[in-house]
Amino acid sequence: MEDLIHITRITTEACLPLRRSVLWPSLTEDECRVPQDPEATHLGAFSGEQLIGCLSLCPIGPDLIQLRKFAVAAAYQGQGIGTQLMDQAIRTCRELGANRLELDARSSALGFYRKFGMSPMGAVFFKGPIEHQRMALDL
Repeated sequence: MEDLIHITRITTEACLPLRRSVLWPSLTEDECRVPQDPEATHLGAFSGEQLIGCLSLCPIGPDLIQLRKFAVAAAYQGQGIGTQLMDQAIRTCRELGANRLELDARSSALGFYRKFGMSPMGAVFFKGPIEHQRMALDL
């Protein structure tokens, strides 16, 4: 399966249906936009022509990028798609000249991000009912 995936830059509009279905099914696509979308670099993972994963790399400082809205379609989770996207995200951040990548990880995903060398920072916090931890990686 992994060999059939290709990752490329995509538009915000291309991200929205998958972002909505995975992260916020109760919202409209328009409500799934984030303020940084216009400046962000969006990456999409495709199986053939089908978008099956996406994430957004949002510049929030001269050398700092925040990864936001990481989504993999339910039918493709656990098959290495997220790992491929994360590897490409780190390469892309370096290409963009960033020195640091940060993200707010759901507590259930901390182990995933630790595999990439990311370290927790600060206190655990909540976004709505979901527990999160800020994580960072020096590039």
